[in-house]
Amino acid sequence: MIRFDAQMRADINGALDDGYPIVVCAVTPEGTPAVSFRGTAQTFGDDGLAFWVRNQEASETVRAIAVNPVVAAVYANMPARRHYTMTGRARVEPDPAVRLQVFDNSPASERARDPERTGVAVVVELESVRGRGTEGPVAMSREA
Repeated sequence: MIRFDAQMRADINGALDDGYPIVVCAVTPEGTPAVSFRGTAQTFGDDGLAFWVRNQEASETVRAIAVNPVVAAVYANMPARRHYTMTGRARVEPDPAVRLQVFDNSPASERARDPERTGVAVVVELESVRGRGTEGPVAMSREA
């Protein structure tokens, strides 16, 4: 079972402002990695991630998940010895309410970069979270 604890939520939701933005990796239709820093990455429910993509037409990540939705996301705050590698299945979220929620929960500095809200929300249903948290090793999976 995946369930973010309070510290993990704070780490992920504050990643950009803390100076440790989340890195997301997908695989393009051509089989090459699409790696991007996501300042809008945030927890989504107890067991998911979400992020805002300002320009979906130019986004390698959006293009990649349309063909292969499997993604990895990494948070690393090495000075604090907290890091998480998360894997799951991503989708562009069609629900307008969820889209608005993801935008509104993004850092103000990122919202200001898309004032017309022309981007899209991507939601990742996590399959696993591994790494190290405040209490030591983290090993969670959807199946467990």
